[in-house]
Amino acid sequence: MSQETQPSISSFVIRFVRDPLEEKEKVGSYRGAIRHIQTDEEVGFTRWQDAVNFIEQYIPIHDLNQKE
Repeated sequence: MSQETQPSISSFVIRFVRDPLEEKEKVGSYRGAIRHIQTDEEVGFTRWQDAVNFIEQYIPIHDLNQKE
């Protein structure tokens, strides 16, 4: 299989951590970390958009959304 026909694969591991709830809170706050497996680069995030921005360094997600 030539390099032109081989698929390009990017894998990620996403961890979510839910902070303990305050007594009066109904929803706890979330934070997380995302790791790109091929490069072992990892970043923390508190907003989902930050995780998406990290993924977009490796995959053109914005192009995928425009095809729908």
